Amino acid sequence: MAVSKLLYLLRHGQAEPGIGPIGDLKRPLSKIGESHINQLSRVLESRKIIFDLIMASPAARTSQTAKIISGVISFKEILKMDEIYDAELIDLLKILNKVKSDVENLLLVGHNPSLSALATYLTGDDSVNLYPGMMAIIEIKVTGWNQIGTDSGILKEMIKC
Repeated sequence: MAVSKLLYLLRHGQAEPGIGPIGDLKRPLSKIGESHINQLSRVLESRKIIFDLIMASPAARTSQTAKIISGVISFKEILKMDEIYDAELIDLLKILNKVKSDVENLLLVGHNPSLSALATYLTGDDSVNLYPGMMAIIEIKVTGWNQIGTDSGILKEMIKC
């Protein structure tokens, strides 16, 4: 019997421009980006959410986003995963397929266009477009993450602070 799992897809907060020697990987959150992620953290905290697992790209802006969230929200484990940075949809699916089946609430902090593509793939809703700092919450009815596939999820909510 399938159980309900929740996948929280969070695009990193607004980042500083990557001009010059900073480069894309080292771009930090802007002050506005930090403010929006702090607001989102408070919304999630008010819902008493506990993440079984947080997975984040190693980019500075995603690491900062995950750090802000994990500073407010309870979590069991956090992983920085190189594979999330510059990932394609198929890469994210491979990452999710390896998640242990006992993980019920999973936060994935990453980048577009892959996060929006993943949300569309899982829900069949092609209107999903995650802006910086925006979160999609997808309910998935599977016993294991290795069973996710096209249209296996329901878009429950979009949050933008």
